[in-house]
Amino acid sequence: MAGSQDMFDAIVMADESRKMKVVEALIGMIEKFPYDDPTYDKLHEDLDKIRGKFKQLCSLLGVQPDFNITVEGSGLLF
Repeated sequence: MAGSQDMFDAIVMADESRKMKVVEALIGMIEKFPYDDPTYDKLHEDLDKIRGKFKQLCSLLGVQPDFNITVEGSGLLF
């Protein structure tokens, strides 16, 4: 039975390692993004890559992001 526990631990550790790699990749992409250059020619391409990496992370973590923002829920009043 100890062998199966070792295998389970190895699977969990590999899964955690994969999650961390995706988190690190996403952070790196965000840090390298040129926020101050509106003429950046790969803006949409890089945003799509960031969005894809975010979706991958959500899938790995088993969460569903909620992007529905209402005026009432945003705290913005005009």
